[in-house]
Amino acid sequence: MNEITILGAYGTKGEDVGTSAFYIDEKNVLDAGNLLIPLKERSAEIEFIWLSHSHLDHIIDIAYILDSYFAARKKTLKIRGLPQTLQAVKEDFLNDRIWPDFSSITLFGSDLKCVEYEEIEFNKKYELSSGTYIEAYKTDHTVPSCGYIITKKGSSVIISSDTYSLDSTIEIIDSREDIKSLVVECSFPSRMEKLAIDSKHLTPKILFEKLKAMKNRKIDIYINHIKPLFLEEMTEEIERFQGDYKVKILEDGRKIIF
Repeated sequence: MNEITILGAYGTKGEDVGTSAFYIDEKNVLDAGNLLIPLKERSAEIEFIWLSHSHLDHIIDIAYILDSYFAARKKTLKIRGLPQTLQAVKEDFLNDRIWPDFSSITLFGSDLKCVEYEEIEFNKKYELSSGTYIEAYKTDHTVPSCGYIITKKGSSVIISSDTYSLDSTIEIIDSREDIKSLVVECSFPSRMEKLAIDSKHLTPKILFEKLKAMKNRKIDIYINHIKPLFLEEMTEEIERFQGDYKVKILEDGRKIIF
């Protein structure tokens, strides 16, 4: 069974909800908005974090899994992302001012570094395990950003992460038969369209208007990154605008089968 688990499904933290994070397998996660609470001690086993971009809701739990499970870690945590994303994490986050620079610290009782940074390239397949691959593609946000395609045994899910334009996402979907599911962001209600455009996010109205260009009408669509304050309002809007698309709103802990 091909599956990923949604560790964090929302666009900001709430009392009982987390921000963007996807569990690919025991060693790999995509983004780090909500790792510590759902994974607990399994956080110490994560070896690779694949970042979509540098915003806090996608990176924050890097700090806490390193701190909370420092003594339990046996292998270097490799943070992978675009060069600009890694630069931002190093200079503005894990920089010895906001949080320790773990790339200069060795693991407890070991000569291995606690953290290493590894740049990724667009449209290059990286093998995670036998038959499982991940590849990044360019997206459109306020900082350099990428979406990811995760492939397991020849079947794929595409995750747009934070983006305003869906052009690259739709082009990939319509050119590949292996992509069965789309995870797409939708952050604000349609009455807040200007804020969505200024911050390069989507509303239900904008999202489904853009999806009209997609030829593949059979793909399963999962929506994430909703701001919890607007969940009820946006759920109603999504039902109104979705037409004949197969749409589900993601929640923390949900699994996507593809």
